[in-house]
Amino acid sequence: MNKLIITGICVFTCLLSVKVVSASDKVLDKIETQEGYPYKNLIMKAGKVELLYITKSEHTTCRVNVSYANEQYQGSRFTVSNTKFEKSPMAACLTRPIAKKLLSKL
Repeated sequence: MNKLIITGICVFTCLLSVKVVSASDKVLDKIETQEGYPYKNLIMKAGKVELLYITKSEHTTCRVNVSYANEQYQGSRFTVSNTKFEKSPMAACLTRPIAKKLLSKL
């Protein structure tokens, strides 16, 4: 399973930088995404956001883990189309209501 650690840098366009890393924390790939509220805010405020996924020929299976304070959220597993995942990986793998609930805890 690929392991993503998402780090956000808000520039004038608020473009989020997403890095794909292995278990040894070596950068394997970098994904650019422009997902907005609440995903951008969650990425910026949480201690650590991981997007774990497996891409197959027609779909992607993924989930999001979030670490904050002394707590850990382990997301549900979703299966989505590759197109949806490539367009907005965070929104595809973490529902908006849960992202807002996690953000309210930060």
